[in-house]
Amino acid sequence: MNRKFAWVVFALFCRFFLFAQTPSVRLGVLKGISCSPCAYLIANKEKLSVQNMAFKVFDSEQSELPALLKGEIDMGFLAPEDAAKVFSKGKGALICVGVVQNGSLCLLTSDESYSSLQDLRGKKILAAGEKSDSLIFKHLLSKKEIPVDEGENPVLLDFSVPPANIANNLITKKSDYAILTEPYATVALKNSKELRRAENFQKIYNENEEWSSFPAMLLVARTDFVKENRELVRKTGEVYKSAVQWTVKNPAKAAILAEKHNIGLSEGVVKQSVPNAALIWRDAKAAKTDIEKYLTILGREFPDEGFYF
Repeated sequence: MNRKFAWVVFALFCRFFLFAQTPSVRLGVLKGISCSPCAYLIANKEKLSVQNMAFKVFDSEQSELPALLKGEIDMGFLAPEDAAKVFSKGKGALICVGVVQNGSLCLLTSDESYSSLQDLRGKKILAAGEKSDSLIFKHLLSKKEIPVDEGENPVLLDFSVPPANIANNLITKKSDYAILTEPYATVALKNSKELRRAENFQKIYNENEEWSSFPAMLLVARTDFVKENRELVRKTGEVYKSAVQWTVKNPAKAAILAEKHNIGLSEGVVKQSVPNAALIWRDAKAAKTDIEKYLTILGREFPDEGFYF
């Protein structure tokens, strides 16, 4: 009788142990400033209201997306245009939970005479090759009736320099202008006292559009996971919102955690980049209009209501 009782207790313990170790949410994390708040989650996972979260760090969207679609992770991060494409082409495979970063695109220059976008006429501007960034840049110039690549005295976009080398080109004065996002802009500014952040394109966008912002990164989830765990997904969004707020308020502490937990950037870069990285949290439905406007500018079809959590 005692032996039988002991086996029952042992079996119950094993079941409890296995349940306790099963991740509630498997979150894919992209290396880079966009996902720097994830370092806070990793460091404090024992204290989070969502228990037993598991994290897997990916070098890029290209390596993260297959893991999402195969069900190896439950939630992750994608640019709006990529998430919308997967939703449309993948029969609603992914759902947008929220916006985690707005655009951080800016103009860097060492040209002391620069004062407005009109001064870019006839100038060559280095661009990092991200199609979405160049399209936003072109859109904002068109609002000022400034031609790009053709027409009278146009702005000339130059994609010939690899993104990793743009900062060096600016520092060595091989080029006078470049459009860059974070953390590349911070890296360039850290290494040159002559460079300055001459324009913040998120600010210009806000001034020229009915919509408040253009989103740069989304938190997404597998649709089948959402269907079975809707409340858990909602709570995960709340937890991530708290992580964003803490990161924005504590860039120095966040930088230490980001380097410690292998988010792909050095402590110094994260510390200086966070204040300019436009890290935010907006629920998916609240950001719907902004996402659709952004996709329209990029020339992309936007998804139906089912895309928004």
